[in-house]
This record gives sequence, structure tokens and C-alpha cells, in this order.
Amino acid sequence: MAGGGHLGTRHRHIPYKRDSSVEGEAPNSDINVTPLVDVCLVLLIIFMVVTPMLGRGRDVKLPILADATEHKEGDQVFVSVDDEGAWIEQDLFIERSSFLARLREAVKVAAGKAAARGYEGPILFLKGDRDTRWGRVRTVMTWMNEDEELQLQDIALVVELAEEAGS
Repeated sequence: MAGGGHLGTRHRHIPYKRDSSVEGEAPNSDINVTPLVDVCLVLLIIFMVVTPMLGRGRDVKLPILADATEHKEGDQVFVSVDDEGAWIEQDLFIERSSFLARLREAVKVAAGKAAARGYEGPILFLKGDRDTRWGRVRTVMTWMNEDEELQLQDIALVVELAEEAGS
């Protein structure tokens, strides 16, 4: 052959593969957890951001804190509820009709005194005993709400502040 070239088949030698022993590796059955961890972290961040926004409820106008000392003696009515019944001043009432009749009288007197001092109307302070079931207080509130003759400007629920409760 002229020119010094090889005429024939050329074989290339690949060092990592031999024709005589071609064997593949065994399949890898290990789970790759890196993508799983990435997805979990992204979901965790999303839930941490969204969760505080879920439980807020509907935005409403909240009542303003009223202090009993802002009102003068007589232009306010105090109703207390405990296990015995509903109290107006120092009088105990168990029946709805007698309670509402006495409450109407007390509100009329308080309304006159409030008008004389320039207030829009009397304020009723409702005090529920801490150890009394809430259902009793709710019943008294329902009585007052259903009475059409009772003209109340404001009803305030009396609570004890945390600083005062500890002492």
C-alpha cells in the first residue's frame, strides 16, 4: 500500500469498555431525598406565611371601652347576673316580666338624668359573675334585646382588667 496507510478495519480501544465482558451496574434502589426535602421546605414556608392570615375572622367595628367613672351617678343602670338570678341595683329578679318592668323604670330615670347632663342616653352596665354559666347572662341579654319598649343607647359588659384580677 502506498502512502503508508492501513487498509482494513480499524479498531478503537475504549479503556472502560471491553467487548468480551459487557456488564451493566446493578440498578440503584436508593431514594433521592434532596428533591423531597426541597419541596417540604417550600411548603413549610408557604404555610408559615399563610396561616396567620386564615384565622382572623371578619373585620368589624369593635366597641369602645367605656369607664363607669365617666358617667355621673344616676345616668347609668347596673344589671348583675349570678346563679341566683338577675339583679337591678340590690333587687333580685327571677321572672322576665318583673325584671323588664323594673328595668324600664330604671332606664327612664337614668335617661332623664343623662339628658340633663348632655349625654345621648343612659348606659347600661351588665355584670356577669365569673363563676356563673354564660347561658344565664345570655338569657338576660336576650330579655333586654327582645323588649321593644326598652330604649337603651349603650350596653356595656363589665370586665375586670388582668392587672386588677391578680391583686
